[in-house]
Amino acid sequence: MNKLFLTMTLAFSTMVASAQYSVMTTVTSAEDEAGETTYNATDKIGLGYQVNEKLMVGITKDGDENYELLGRYALMNGIWGTCVYNYAKDSESELMDNMELGLGYSFNVWKDLYIDPNYTMPVKADA
Repeated sequence: MNKLFLTMTLAFSTMVASAQYSVMTTVTSAEDEAGETTYNATDKIGLGYQVNEKLMVGITKDGDENYELLGRYALMNGIWGTCVYNYAKDSESELMDNMELGLGYSFNVWKDLYIDPNYTMPVKADA
C-alpha cells in the first residue's frame, strides 16, 4: 500500500510540477528467487526547487526516516555538480561523515522530460 501511495504521489507531482520544481526519484533493481529482475522507482522520492538557472536545492526521503538534503549547481552544457547531506535522525556522526559530492549530466528524453544520471562519493573516506 505504501508503494502504491508513493507511486500515485509521483504521478500527481509530475502533473503539478512547473519549470521551477523537479520531482526526483531513484530506480533500483532486485532479482527474485526465480532470477527475474524487477525495477522499483519509489525507493526514494523527493522534490527540488530551481532557485535560478544554475542552482537547485531539494530534499528526498526513503521509506524509513532517512532524508537527503541536496544542492545542485549547473557547471556547463548539461553537466552539474552536486552536494548531498544524508540526514539520519539521532545520529552522533560529524557533518562531513554524512556528505557526498558528485557529478551528473542531464539528458533531454522528450520535450521537457530529462533524465539526470549522476555519481556521488563520500567526502570523508571510511577509516
